[in-house]
Amino acid sequence: MAEVYKYFSSVNGGLIRFAPIFPDYIREFLKSSIEDGINYVEARVNFLFKYMVGEDGEENIPHREWLLMFDRVLTEVKDDMQRQGREGEFIGARIIYSTIRFITPDELYWYLEDCIALKKEFPHLIAGFDLVGNENELKPLIDYIEPLLRFKERQKEEGVDIPFIFHAGETLGDGTHADDNLYDALLLGTRRIGHGYSLVKHPKLIEVCRQKHIAIEVCPISNEILRLTSSMPMHILPILVNSGVPVALCSDDPAVFGNMGLTFDFFQVLVSSELTGLDTLRQFARDSLEHSTLADDEKQYAIALWEKEWSKFIDDIVAGSV
Repeated sequence: MAEVYKYFSSVNGGLIRFAPIFPDYIREFLKSSIEDGINYVEARVNFLFKYMVGEDGEENIPHREWLLMFDRVLTEVKDDMQRQGREGEFIGARIIYSTIRFITPDELYWYLEDCIALKKEFPHLIAGFDLVGNENELKPLIDYIEPLLRFKERQKEEGVDIPFIFHAGETLGDGTHADDNLYDALLLGTRRIGHGYSLVKHPKLIEVCRQKHIAIEVCPISNEILRLTSSMPMHILPILVNSGVPVALCSDDPAVFGNMGLTFDFFQVLVSSELTGLDTLRQFARDSLEHSTLADDEKQYAIALWEKEWSKFIDDIVAGSV
């Protein structure tokens, strides 16, 4: 796992942080997602670097400009879908503001205030907040407890709602800091849990997730590549499902791993089980919308559009055209 994260560090940023390229990168990301049948996206964007590199080669493009570019491209893509008569295939995208868990607690205060400022200006774009990075080597959530609790108070003061959507338990450890992140994520009120691989060692936490309807973002291909499991038949997914925990199948660093979209992850789950069929995959897809950060009316609209597309998919299967 450490070697893979070292590779991440070598490719993360680069040209993506060059402002003239960033819009094209976002456009290709959205278009490839649409072509893979994804109608709504909540993407983690790393805001660790406070500035993007501008045309002049200087780091002078602040986070606000990043969101302006993202918003502009999102609008262009949605307008293009409407011109094609395909507006029902894509309703939009939002950003989970993320930074990396090697920053100090004092440094985190700045990012949390930045997140609040962006949420106030772009309420339709900021979906939540997360701390990312190798949990086995970097700081646990408990190290950031003071700024994170202050963040919740600051949201009340500013009249905004930015849910935590924490990476937690992406580990094989038992009782380690990475494993303990699950407890702290839940105590902090996380809306979803990214990976949550060690959750199955904690029956009480499974019960909490089931009762509070906290979905686990399961990333099958990533879990294999990072050696959390040797193969999909050995994966924890059936335990989560059979325990009644909501699951959203997700891709993790798809541009790095070369598996854009979600088709590959869904396929891995389908072929690894004698029990998993279309009905289970349907539930995973529906749960991803049900446990999104969309407002209730937006969520019902998105699910209705998705149900229509699913029915068409099933009709095509029956007709033998798929």
